[in-house]
Amino acid sequence: MERLFLLVLFYFVLIFSSAQISKLDSLKLVVKNSEGQRKVKELNKLSGKYAFKDFDSALYYIEKAIEIAKTNHYDSLCIEAYNVKGIIYDIREITDSAEYYFLKTYNLSIEKNVPTYERFSINNLGMMYWRRGDFNKALEFFFKALRFAEDLNKIKFETVALNNIVLIYQEMKQYNKALEYHKKTLAIRKELKMIDDLTNSYNNIGICYKELNQVDSSILYYHKAIEFAKKTSNDVEECTALSNLGSLYLKNKDYHKAETCLFNSLQIEGINPKSIMTNNLNLSGVYYGLKQYHKGIKHGLVAKKWIEDNANLALGADVYKYLALNYAAIGQNNLSFDYLLQWETLKDSVFSEYNADAINRLEIAFETEKKEKALLKEQAENERLQKEKALTEIRLYNRNKWIIGIISTSLILILFILFISQRNKRKAQAEKDSAIIKEREKGLKAVFNAQEDERKRIAKDLHDGIGQQISAIKMFFQSLTKGIVETKPELKEDISKVEKMITDTGTDIRNISHQMMPKALTEVGLTEALEDLLENCFFKTDVIYNFEHFGFEKRLPSNVEIALYRIAQELLQNIIKHSGAKNVDVQLSKMERYCILIVEDDGEGISESDSSDGIGMMNINNRLSTINGNMNMDSEKGEGTTATIRIALV
Repeated sequence: MERLFLLVLFYFVLIFSSAQISKLDSLKLVVKNSEGQRKVKELNKLSGKYAFKDFDSALYYIEKAIEIAKTNHYDSLCIEAYNVKGIIYDIREITDSAEYYFLKTYNLSIEKNVPTYERFSINNLGMMYWRRGDFNKALEFFFKALRFAEDLNKIKFETVALNNIVLIYQEMKQYNKALEYHKKTLAIRKELKMIDDLTNSYNNIGICYKELNQVDSSILYYHKAIEFAKKTSNDVEECTALSNLGSLYLKNKDYHKAETCLFNSLQIEGINPKSIMTNNLNLSGVYYGLKQYHKGIKHGLVAKKWIEDNANLALGADVYKYLALNYAAIGQNNLSFDYLLQWETLKDSVFSEYNADAINRLEIAFETEKKEKALLKEQAENERLQKEKALTEIRLYNRNKWIIGIISTSLILILFILFISQRNKRKAQAEKDSAIIKEREKGLKAVFNAQEDERKRIAKDLHDGIGQQISAIKMFFQSLTKGIVETKPELKEDISKVEKMITDTGTDIRNISHQMMPKALTEVGLTEALEDLLENCFFKTDVIYNFEHFGFEKRLPSNVEIALYRIAQELLQNIIKHSGAKNVDVQLSKMERYCILIVEDDGEGISESDSSDGIGMMNINNRLSTINGNMNMDSEKGEGTTATIRIALV
């Protein structure tokens, strides 16, 4: 459905971008009163308008346009008409004819040197093959469109081609490839300051990270999408981002955040009915997780109405599943069972769309079974002895069911008692382990605090003590040697060397002081300190770095800022010493309850054993344990390394 919507939208813009939408009668009147090239143009528009309403009329008007254009040798208008004819067939899913006229448009536009329709036909062919599910053929034409745009330096059209390539890779579930092209598209849109389209890029990147199970990165890009959508009043993308974020939180069982996102999405004016249904469907799941079952039923019924009105079986399965769960939770077992049956039936229905032969066999078996049951019923009514035997068997079955129920209940009770006992034991052990961990963290925190205090003291002593003394010595030396140089000029070179040694010593002391405790970190804040750190680390290297941050209107606690700075310092030193990277991306973000630092490079990568051993990694993990944080290291040999540090803010 989404592909069809994109295709129709593209055709709509293509055909009607140069004119306002008007009524069909008005267009007919314009055609009637036009001559020459104007008449062909208006016929093209009119047939395009009829493409969505009346297939036969659309073909009639486009044939007239082609006839006039060919007779009068209006080459570009004739090519345009062939393109519109291909669109008419494609909308009606007559794919062979659509392919023929799109290829005719493509070949004629090359022959007659009409680049505009060469570009349109390439893209139309890609979209058509995409709809047919021929992803490889679609990619072939989208890559042609990309090369075409690059050759003509049509950057905006290049973003369209890249975006189509990305969507194909997403549908093929090649999310790493999709992510690669998303980032290329994002870079172009940033360069062209296409603010509205940035929101779409951030949304799609968030989807890819979600499918790759990189939750923190997915959340980061969804938040960026929401931020840019609000800046540009892009309600559609804001609604999509909020809905995607709510779905992600639901998947991770963060129900309160999921509820907030989904409700905010529903509050946006002009939201399309399908989005309303999806949000209500997810809210039904959220309220089941929050044990607010009546609310879950309320939202599930809203989604159910849309499902039944639109006969969307694929989404219907999830609606009936959540309704069954919520009704079961409040004890309405009959309704729960009914929805459970509908859920099972819909699952089978969706599956059977791809198994038509299996459906035919099931229908035949079902009809046969009905006839057999009718025959048995007739025989039972005519034969009293068989009926009495059937009743006896039913009573026996019910008795056995009660016995099995009692035994099952007893087993469940025993298992429940064992579960409670084991849970209490685990709880006691967990409390003991927690006390040990807290004591260890307390000791580590004291050690790190003492280290930082000592660093501050040494930095201050170096800067205010020895640094000032060196400055005084330099001034005294300059005063002392002034007269000597005038009387003994042969000593000028030696005196200059000594003066340089004093200056270099002062510089070294000042650098050591700043390394012990950066001035930017204590006076300005973490983001500025990290910018200075990146510049100093890569100043004399070939490494290209990028630093992004948001959400730092207020400063973090001092111990958290120092820990994050030291961790970043350690990671960057490892990159310089060991990775051989050419590009480094650093992302720092602060949300309501979390602070996230992501350091990514394209270097040689590290093995699993290397990522956990070593003093540097040990220091990072020890620091994280004192500030309620954790680190995830994602790396393979030759694939680069991504370190994600997540700090919980109390």
